[in-house]
Amino acid sequence: MTSGLFTKTLILIVVLFGIIAGATSILSGLTLYQSLTREYRSKGMAIAKSVADSSAEILFNRGLATVQAVIDQFDEIDGVAYVFVADAQGNVVAHTFVPAVPKEVLAFIEQSRAGPSTGGDMVTTTLRLHGQGDFIHIYAPILAGVAGYVHVGMDLGVIRAQIWSTVARQQELVFAIFVLSVVLAYLLVNRITRPLSQLAEYARSLGTHDFAAGLDIPAAIQTLPERSKDEIGKLAESFMDMERTLHRYLKDLAATTATKERIESELKIAHEIQMNMVPKTFPPFPDRREFDLHATLVPAREVGGDFYDFFFLDDQRLCFAIGDVSGKGVPAALFMALTKTMFRATGGQPDATPVGILSRLNGEMYQDNDTCMFATVFCCVLDAQTGQVEYGNAGHILPYVMSNGAVMALPRTGGTALGVTPAGRVGTGQLRLKPGDRLVLYTDGVTDAVDESGRFFSEVSLRETLRGADGLGSKDVIERVLEQVHRFSGGAPQADDITLLVLGYVGPPG
Repeated sequence: MTSGLFTKTLILIVVLFGIIAGATSILSGLTLYQSLTREYRSKGMAIAKSVADSSAEILFNRGLATVQAVIDQFDEIDGVAYVFVADAQGNVVAHTFVPAVPKEVLAFIEQSRAGPSTGGDMVTTTLRLHGQGDFIHIYAPILAGVAGYVHVGMDLGVIRAQIWSTVARQQELVFAIFVLSVVLAYLLVNRITRPLSQLAEYARSLGTHDFAAGLDIPAAIQTLPERSKDEIGKLAESFMDMERTLHRYLKDLAATTATKERIESELKIAHEIQMNMVPKTFPPFPDRREFDLHATLVPAREVGGDFYDFFFLDDQRLCFAIGDVSGKGVPAALFMALTKTMFRATGGQPDATPVGILSRLNGEMYQDNDTCMFATVFCCVLDAQTGQVEYGNAGHILPYVMSNGAVMALPRTGGTALGVTPAGRVGTGQLRLKPGDRLVLYTDGVTDAVDESGRFFSEVSLRETLRGADGLGSKDVIERVLEQVHRFSGGAPQADDITLLVLGYVGPPG
């Protein structure tokens, strides 16, 4: 991390200094070029004017040696490349060229004479001499050009050399500043990245830290907020708060997990207790051939509120019932256990009838029912010798009768759920089962089963399923219904308890 940040910082500094150095050099060179050009042009113009003023009389007197002596004294001035004097006919009468006047100079004189008149003013231009370079060329008329012209060349190479020298010194200064900046950047970046590296290592260690053993914040991290009063310190505080939060969270999670596991274990035990409360051995009365009885209970959760039960009132009469308690989960399971226990106790009378059983059961359940829970129960008493069935309905859905391929619901009886009012009304009725007929009792978990799109299995589907189960035994009928319900539901979760009790009448022995 330190190396990467330092490298990026160094690259950024190099780029910035490169841009600054390049821009500074260009601007400085242009400014210096313009300044030196003006300076040398002014110097050349001063020299040309001085020679022109002092050479007029000398030229008229034909004192060429004197003119040569005058121009020789300017040859040693810095930046002066050459000085020469030409008469009105364009002949060079005195010059500082060694060994001779270049051809480019002679050609320039001819061009100057052939061009428009200067009107007595000095002219500044540039001139390139082969093998010598570029020059600022200035020529001034002597007596308005009547006596000739003085030509002065200022060497541009000297100007450029001074510019390169100045730029080089600037670059040396910039490089020194660059080196100093790199050193300072390294110290600053290292000061920032060292705690960042410590924080990164600390964050990586959190993944392997055993929070059950307690907090383990390194001393270097604990002192960071005191040593760094900036964002680094705040970041260190955030990391430490994160570890404390993780420690608390995992501690709470461990406690919650233990509690959940204990609850799941208790629910599993409760499920086993509940399932043991309903008969699970089939056939329940192997020595009785008059009927074929089978039942099943599939709770929607670990525990539920449905139940079924059956027992003999005497040697000939079989009492059986199915019930559905309001609600789901543990409260429904507790109320179901209470209801079933009281049902078995209430139905234990030799002269018991469905109406009497349900009426007494309602009175017991209504007392101290502060939770306002209730149960729907359908209770039947079968005479095993005749197939006569007497039934009572306390608000439960009506069973179906399967007879010779037909599926029929029992007539409406009315009736209210148990535990709602002190004097609950029980609907009653009778029917006679012929050998081969079956009575199907079920809870609304069958018809209210839903698929993934929210559609209900419905009573129509249940009747169609029962029609397709004609001729099957009671156990096979239940298995067929459960298969169709599960196939219909698909991946949708089970919303309610599913309970089925099927009694097929065979008839008396012989």
